Amino acid sequence: MESEFYSIKELAVVLNVHSNTIRRAIKKGHLIAIRIGDGRRSPYRISKKSIEAIHQSILKDMANKAPKAKEIDENKKSLF
Repeated sequence: MESEFYSIKELAVVLNVHSNTIRRAIKKGHLIAIRIGDGRRSPYRISKKSIEAIHQSILKDMANKAPKAKEIDENKKSLF
């Protein structure tokens, strides 16, 4: 059975980024993570649902920032 949570190291491998990138995303609040245990050095776990929500948010942002077809046509006219 596949786990519903990733460790920082596992998620870094899946996303092909350094583990410190994942830690920064957690610290800045971009990724929601829980701590297993009560100590300061307790490991984090990131849920798959959290990752999927971030992914959907990124896709929406990209769609909103993509130039519209009309904007592209107007840019072409001004270049020639």
